[in-house]
Amino acid sequence: MKPVLIIDPGHGGKDPGGGSNKYWVEKDLNLTISLYQFQRYQQLGIPVAITRQKDVTLSPAERTKIVRESGAKYCHSNHINAGGGDGGEVIHSIYGGEDMAEEVAAELQHAGQNIRRIFTRPLPNDCTRDFYYMNRDTGAVITNIIEYGFADSRGDDIRQIKDDWQVLAESVVKAFCSYVEFPYESIRGGVTLKKYLSLPPEASTWRIYPLNASPVKGNEKGFLRPEKFGGLTYQILGTPQAHVYLIQTRDFGKVQIYGHPNTGAKVLTK
Repeated sequence: MKPVLIIDPGHGGKDPGGGSNKYWVEKDLNLTISLYQFQRYQQLGIPVAITRQKDVTLSPAERTKIVRESGAKYCHSNHINAGGGDGGEVIHSIYGGEDMAEEVAAELQHAGQNIRRIFTRPLPNDCTRDFYYMNRDTGAVITNIIEYGFADSRGDDIRQIKDDWQVLAESVVKAFCSYVEFPYESIRGGVTLKKYLSLPPEASTWRIYPLNASPVKGNEKGFLRPEKFGGLTYQILGTPQAHVYLIQTRDFGKVQIYGHPNTGAKVLTK
């Protein structure tokens, strides 16, 4: 299954990144944030990829090729800023990604980080091309460069990033789920809350689909019968696309099921 999202831990290997200080090296903190998000998206059942999982050097050409060829539609490129400012920044392409950037910035702010700006930047000598290669050379992948704060801030960024990096990383996960309309499960006390799909008792039949087919009429693998059992409830094992869920059934095994709210289906948290 192709990933919906690819995460890029900025820098790495011979490139430590400029957003470093006595508490962290940017390339390492970028990787820590990214691996956390990578695991969280896997827990949530969102197909996800990552450009690196260890401290390796990737050239701009190698990094952007991985993103382009991943099959993903979206990309987070995680960074820590430098330059003496304070607050988070989200950079999107001149050709798109602003809506996702605004969603990410709003959740970062809700998590306690002030937002310095959401912006885009073209090349000075060519206004038809993005300045940043992660926006310019990642093809059709909608990429947001996320700066979680400044390593040399005179404000509270250093404390926030050092003590609350996980809160900030989680806020981006929540923002992305909201943006692409995937169910989001929060973490309370270190425990991920499980989601369940409840099918209404008045539904006589409900189509289910194999994992390797598009979940549309004509591709069904069989039918569930909620009415016969006074309704049915299944744990959500994954969410390959908006309002499409993976569930484990007794008679058909693991299948896809469509459960938009207007069908009468409900997503419950336990």
